[in-house]
Amino acid sequence: MFKKVFSSLILSLVVVILILSCSQGGSKKLTINFSHTMAPNSLSDIAANKFKELVESGSDNTIRVNVVPNCGLSGGDLTKAIEMVSTGDIDIHASSPNNLANFDNRYYVFWMPFMFTTEESIYRICSNEKIKNEVGSWSSNMGIKLLGFHNAGARQISNSKKIIKTPEDLKGMNIRVPGATIFIDLYRDYFLANPTAMDFSEVYTALQQKTIDGQENPISVFDSSKFNEVQKYITLWNYVRDITGWFISDKTLNKLNEEQKILLEKCANESLNFANEYIKQSEVDIIEKIEKQNVVVTRLTSQEEKAFQDVSEPIYTKYQNIIGEDVINLFRSVANGE
Repeated sequence: MFKKVFSSLILSLVVVILILSCSQGGSKKLTINFSHTMAPNSLSDIAANKFKELVESGSDNTIRVNVVPNCGLSGGDLTKAIEMVSTGDIDIHASSPNNLANFDNRYYVFWMPFMFTTEESIYRICSNEKIKNEVGSWSSNMGIKLLGFHNAGARQISNSKKIIKTPEDLKGMNIRVPGATIFIDLYRDYFLANPTAMDFSEVYTALQQKTIDGQENPISVFDSSKFNEVQKYITLWNYVRDITGWFISDKTLNKLNEEQKILLEKCANESLNFANEYIKQSEVDIIEKIEKQNVVVTRLTSQEEKAFQDVSEPIYTKYQNIIGEDVINLFRSVANGE
């Protein structure tokens, strides 16, 4: 009799332990490290923190999101950040898709000059399923998944020397560009400037010390990075319309259950749409703000903009074989609403 009672007690104890174990496992907290390339309070940072808010609220704080600006998890190294997503050391990374061009040349298509001639064209690219599937197939080869895109604004050129209105005005100027071959080729061979590639984290100091004359980035980056303190002139020429892609590590996805995966993708979509709406409203305000800070803002006419477009058009012949004619044609077709 005693043995039966004892056995029942042991069995009950085991059941209780299993229940407690399952209960604790279900409430176990998960931390997602979310890296992006821009400064605190930039568009990338605002969008990432929107994602953090939505995920933490939607998961009852069982999933926490750690947002790290300025590529802080990779020591400011943009290429290393992509490698760390592939290995699972960074869970989600937000950056220009072109930062993946060192791994796959097709990503250069996002930075072809005057590829996206209007703001509407960039939203077509961001929302088009053919584009998402095409780019998604490139990133899947690297062990990462594309979550989606948002508009990051047109890249405008600033400098500390003079107003830029014609291609000739760029001749001989020292301009910081991202570390991508296409920018080096474009500025050196077509605009006849002196392009200097450097990590974004070094740009402010280089401008301050006048190691370089200028840089090019979306107006929101100019503002969040306080470039008004070191740059007097900015030209709105819309030569490249930036896109930010969100990429998640396959290794991170494999750690998630289906409910968590659905939640992250839903929150990502909401955050990307939020970023699109935010930039629509903010760019006009930012331009007004920097004009009040005594930055000289030059707005090009369509004819003046076309002069830059005509000078840079031959680069398409050079990069057709590097990117692929089919990829360029797909992007141009979608951008033009065809």
